[in-house]
Amino acid sequence: MDNKVFMYVSSWAEHGGVPGLGLYTFDQESGAIKFVRKISDHNSFNGSCVYEQKNKLYVNNEVMHYMGAPCASGRIFVYELNPETGEATETDKVVTGCPNPAYVSVDPTGRYLFEAHHSFPMGVALHNRNEDGSIDTRITYAEADIQVYELDEKGIPEALVENVNHGDITKKSEAHPHCAVFSPSGKLLAVADKGDGHLYLYTFDYEQKRLCLLSRTLTDKEGASPRYVAFHPTKPYLFVNHEASYDGKCYVTAFKYDENGNVKRLCVENVLDTSLPVKQNTRLEQQGFVISPDGKCLYTLINAADVIGVMEINQQNGKLTAIQNIDIPGTRPRGLAISPNGRYILSSCLVGGELTSYEIQDDGTLKVACKGPAQPGASYMSFYKPQNKREEREPV
Repeated sequence: MDNKVFMYVSSWAEHGGVPGLGLYTFDQESGAIKFVRKISDHNSFNGSCVYEQKNKLYVNNEVMHYMGAPCASGRIFVYELNPETGEATETDKVVTGCPNPAYVSVDPTGRYLFEAHHSFPMGVALHNRNEDGSIDTRITYAEADIQVYELDEKGIPEALVENVNHGDITKKSEAHPHCAVFSPSGKLLAVADKGDGHLYLYTFDYEQKRLCLLSRTLTDKEGASPRYVAFHPTKPYLFVNHEASYDGKCYVTAFKYDENGNVKRLCVENVLDTSLPVKQNTRLEQQGFVISPDGKCLYTLINAADVIGVMEINQQNGKLTAIQNIDIPGTRPRGLAISPNGRYILSSCLVGGELTSYEIQDDGTLKVACKGPAQPGASYMSFYKPQNKREEREPV
């Protein structure tokens, strides 16, 4: 296992996908992907994250309403990981009480689990009879939450300590927070809201266990549906990709930020080569989004064109230049991940389940390394290092 890490691939039962969770090994020297076994065939899984220090895998059951739920709700599944074999054993399930948990992450201190809910504008009519016999009707909507769970010493979510409803902030039912990403310093939490089109920057008050909103900024034009945020590892830049496209183009926005949550838009650049053919009956949209560990390039997956768009980052001013569109083998590509050693990008496809690795060249462009096995419904990928390959890190 000198060059190998474990990889967990979740499968999402939407848009032609099927449910499940798979265990693989990934060779960080050759880019080879090997199937080990299917962990689950029963639940629709999407976003996930690994907490290595506690040997935990957290996986989102991204559904509007799971079977038997008392209300519109998804769940977070918790798996115990074997640090030698990578085997995953389900230990806990957290009912979030909100539809479509979409993005899960552990804070830099390792004490809290953060969850962003894509939610859904699901209305419920509440009727009230007045004294005169007339009936009033009021519509209430499912919440669109950013949730914070305190973790116990084993990494199990112990209690919900904070809940921010983006629907309350926007005064609209169309609020869809889609990610919750920490800055390199750990002081800021960035949330992209697909519903209202804004980038939110929060700080977390550890004494009060409260999220504090610092800024709210439109990422592009109205309706562009910002999806993911990526922070530059060393420079004060952050980047946002968008699920919606317009003018036959796909845009990525670059911002400069400071630790007080102030942001300044630097550029909005198209990443798609518009000469490429686009599939009919499939929406042109960006999906997975990652940044290289050295901060030189961004990688964004573009559905319908079925390519990975590569953008070079100007280290002096944070501005972006598109330098490559590379074909993705497979049907309805959805997920992107970057290997722990930073040498490879991996893609997953929702319908056919194709998994592919790409070697990152010296100039940041990609070259196909390995076409791996297929896992129908493949959507999200998380890595886990064997125990003998770990680097001990002190909490922030």
